[in-house]
Amino acid sequence: MSLWPNLSFHPEETLLSYADRLSVFHTGRGMERLIRDLGIGAEHFTAGREETVIAFARAVGIPSKDAQQSSIRVFSRGASFRDEVISKSFLSPRAARYCPCCLAEDGPRSDHRFRLIWGFRHVVRCDRHSCWLVVAPHVDEINLRLALGTAPLGEAEAVETETPEYLSWLRTRLDGLNFSSSWMENQTLEQVLDASEMLGGILQHGHKVALSKLTPTETEEATDIGFSIYSEGPEAIEESLDAIRKTSPATAVQAGPLAYYGQLFDWLDRRSNAINPGPIRDLLRDHIVKHSAIEPGTMVLGVEISERRYHTLHSLSATVGIARPRLSRLLKKLGEIPAGATEVESGNMVFEAAKTVPLIRAIKTAVSIHDVAEYIGASKRQVETLYRKGVIRPLIPRNGRGSVRQVVFAREHLDGMLKRISELPELDKGAEGKFHSISYACQRGAGHFKDVLSGILEDRIPGFRHTGKIGIGAIYVDVGSVLLMKNFA
Repeated sequence: MSLWPNLSFHPEETLLSYADRLSVFHTGRGMERLIRDLGIGAEHFTAGREETVIAFARAVGIPSKDAQQSSIRVFSRGASFRDEVISKSFLSPRAARYCPCCLAEDGPRSDHRFRLIWGFRHVVRCDRHSCWLVVAPHVDEINLRLALGTAPLGEAEAVETETPEYLSWLRTRLDGLNFSSSWMENQTLEQVLDASEMLGGILQHGHKVALSKLTPTETEEATDIGFSIYSEGPEAIEESLDAIRKTSPATAVQAGPLAYYGQLFDWLDRRSNAINPGPIRDLLRDHIVKHSAIEPGTMVLGVEISERRYHTLHSLSATVGIARPRLSRLLKKLGEIPAGATEVESGNMVFEAAKTVPLIRAIKTAVSIHDVAEYIGASKRQVETLYRKGVIRPLIPRNGRGSVRQVVFAREHLDGMLKRISELPELDKGAEGKFHSISYACQRGAGHFKDVLSGILEDRIPGFRHTGKIGIGAIYVDVGSVLLMKNFA
């Protein structure tokens, strides 16, 4: 049997607000008296304990699910709301702020309802009436009757700016709907709004922003800016992290993530351990590793980095065993360091390990142009032709600084050509008289050396390998067949 007569329960109000309105209607003596009369512990009910919320719902005849949806569970060190773990500051059951227009529409004070959405820290306006929320005279009370006392309703102050997108998103989620992208649908309310506020706060107020010291208007603006980025997904967030890093006052290569990302890093590194901040932490960690020379074994935002992705000039020098001054000159030749960069500027740069280390090691073991002919089994004239036509490519571009003085080729590059030659079918010893070397074929009108060689390596021209020779000198062809193919081409 349930309490009768009853009052209509509005899902948008807190359960504590409804309980107080019901108590005034029945006893006129406040919520605690009614709760005790129903045999429920008032302290536990105020703290939102599930069993007391369900007992209250049954006693007053409202759906248990609706009661739980409008209740905030408060613990000694945190809180929860609709099965989401939250911080106490994120959503409070206390009636600290209200919209005077909404309360005026409610009618008499006994009918005033404290809306659930007013309890969120990021909500500072009424999205229904476009006015700022008014701070209650007694901010620590859990219902409007006590929070307002005998004071008259505050004056409604209109907001001229457009309602922030995040408020519409929040109301939609509170109404049980979820039209957001798959990116946000599995994140908690606090994860989305806190990350948005932090991104917007740094972009708007700088790396050392103190979010707690922002005015309500500034908090709304920062959250709105951040939400417009955050709601677009990881790519948009990465672009904002690029902007945050570029606008950092940090200049030294040894500057850490705190210097580059400011309060965003501090929050995710030290101040978000109690409440999981969501995917923003992984996104920032990836950004740090992608743009900083992180030593293997370093802990970054709770995860040990096992593989180096970037080098400084100093760490690259130690890794490849080339003195820093010489390495700097070499990287300038390769175009990895701007030609006019100073020593300090070069020292502050980072280099992608997967690309730069193999490149430098290739140079250390490279074959000089003077030794290429012997290495690939070709004549010097053939090597000059292949070099001029771009078939074999030097490690340092021909138009780069210093390229004329030192033309070298990566062994891996030359070995790739030799491997392809080794895969040609062996020349039958009985047919040697019909076949001739590639150089002989070219002299007899088969075509330009570069074109014939490319045709053979690309399987457009039949070629064979003489087992008694090496490299390009081992390539043999049927001159007559090649001439016939040329005539019909």
